[in-house]
Amino acid sequence: MYQFLDRSVAEVVPIDQLLLSSMRQWVASVRAGRCPCSTLGPALQRQGLANLLPDLNMAMLLLERESLSQLRFKPPFAAEIGDDEALLLSLHALARAGAQPRVDAIIEQIVKPEARLPLSVAVARIAAAIGR
Repeated sequence: MYQFLDRSVAEVVPIDQLLLSSMRQWVASVRAGRCPCSTLGPALQRQGLANLLPDLNMAMLLLERESLSQLRFKPPFAAEIGDDEALLLSLHALARAGAQPRVDAIIEQIVKPEARLPLSVAVARIAAAIGR
């Protein structure tokens, strides 16, 4: 998590920028009453990552509905990474690195027990779609 705290979006690698942007846009779309998949689909398609969409959507839905506390996201084009955003970027980075015990530890901290396995599966599939 600390690798992302107090950093600007421009300081992180492009895949983390894409994930952060996607998470922020997903939240903004849902709050505006729009379909997040129709918002994210074209951008992910342009990046050659359209296959990421179902799992990203599932992960975000689980975070939205099953979180132990309200996660906070900055507006889509904010320059700084928020605390909760740093935690989620760390979660995804650990999944890409194959650090499953650490992924599980983070997931236990953020979602209800019944959402842990589906979130773990979604995060693992996102990592596989992105590549390690």
